[in-house]
Amino acid sequence: MRSKKSYRISARFKDILDVLLKAKKSRDNFLWRSSQRKTIPILIQQIHAEDNTVEITLQKNEGVVINEKEELYLKLAARDSAFKTKVQRISKDSIVLEFPDEIALSENRFENRQYFQPNDEKLVQIKKVRNNVSSLSERFFELLVSDISQTGIALFLTPAQSENFKINDYILLDALGSFRINPAITGEIVFKIPHALGAKIGIQFSKKIPKVTFDRFCVREKSFSINEEQIVRTQEFRKNVHERLDEILKTLVLRRNFLNVFERLDMRQIEHQYLKQHLYFLSEVMCGLGTKLGWVTELTMDKLIYSACLHDARYFSVPKLAKIPSLKAFEKVKKTLTPDEQNVYMEGPIFATDLARHDIEAYPDASKILIQQKELPDGSGFPYGITTSQFLPLSCLFIVSHYFVDYVFTHQDWSVTDFIKTHEKTLKGIYFQKVFQAMSR
Repeated sequence: MRSKKSYRISARFKDILDVLLKAKKSRDNFLWRSSQRKTIPILIQQIHAEDNTVEITLQKNEGVVINEKEELYLKLAARDSAFKTKVQRISKDSIVLEFPDEIALSENRFENRQYFQPNDEKLVQIKKVRNNVSSLSERFFELLVSDISQTGIALFLTPAQSENFKINDYILLDALGSFRINPAITGEIVFKIPHALGAKIGIQFSKKIPKVTFDRFCVREKSFSINEEQIVRTQEFRKNVHERLDEILKTLVLRRNFLNVFERLDMRQIEHQYLKQHLYFLSEVMCGLGTKLGWVTELTMDKLIYSACLHDARYFSVPKLAKIPSLKAFEKVKKTLTPDEQNVYMEGPIFATDLARHDIEAYPDASKILIQQKELPDGSGFPYGITTSQFLPLSCLFIVSHYFVDYVFTHQDWSVTDFIKTHEKTLKGIYFQKVFQAMSR
């Protein structure tokens, strides 16, 4: 999980209308199809508050077919907001969408937030109290988490559970999964909306969830799965990558010069689960894209996986540092780290490179990939601040894949198109561009 912009869910008609009116002035609004992971640029033509509809036109409609009653998402430039909507009717010149029941509004502040799907099976335990001072309470409820920050949580409710909760009710948060909250934290239900599962409620806490408990709860036990053929091709290909990775890891752990390094990586520890998931996912994406580009042979695939195994080695003893993607992100959180942690983060690329250089069985150019892993084309990376012309093609593949993995880990509603749009401005150069082209085909 990575720190990112925080969002507030609002079901207030005034908030929704205000955002729509502001977005109408912009050309940076999009429809998003979750089923196809595609964004479609749109223009907002009219907002009909009296009948709760929004009239739009497509900026580009080549090959785009929108169906009546289809459920879509509207991503708006105004306050970086988004909501779920449905097509009400289609005419020759426009598409009419329904107003949403809720809208996600950017809070424009730096705070950890994690999103989950029902099949992630993240459960919290709460009990309802009659008001904010009474200790009189009802039975405990175990509810599925939709999204969570240290200051608030959204929960899925079944139809039976929904009957027990309403707006302005007070609850006590007793446990996040297997992690007890002692003393329990009071929260107020600030919104309740219909959902496919039954309903969804949003709770604002009276104080923050302890950070250690929050971070441990947010670790995902299930691997991410990317089904787009342009990324990982087939399940058989993914299985092949995993088998190669397991074999390379097993070999590295047995080497004497790596013994002290891999002793620090304990996959049984919950805070190390991110490193494991990140490693498998990064290997999948690199090998999949590299094969499509024609840059990856059987030997090259092992070289990429070997580089993935070593790239975070300096952070095995401090897993949270592996979640800081760049020098820019590091500067934002630097004050929250101890001097030793700051030094460890900055040592990451050189440490991994030295491991490869002193490994007599290392793959050719693996050390060059590792030393360039946190560099950027404009010279703002580290440790050497190199620029576009100095990158190896496989380093560009590694860097784009790494950013993509971080992006998917922190965006529930991710899309390849959105990733390319937000990252190709930073990752410029002929080889970076080739990787983006492979992702989009």
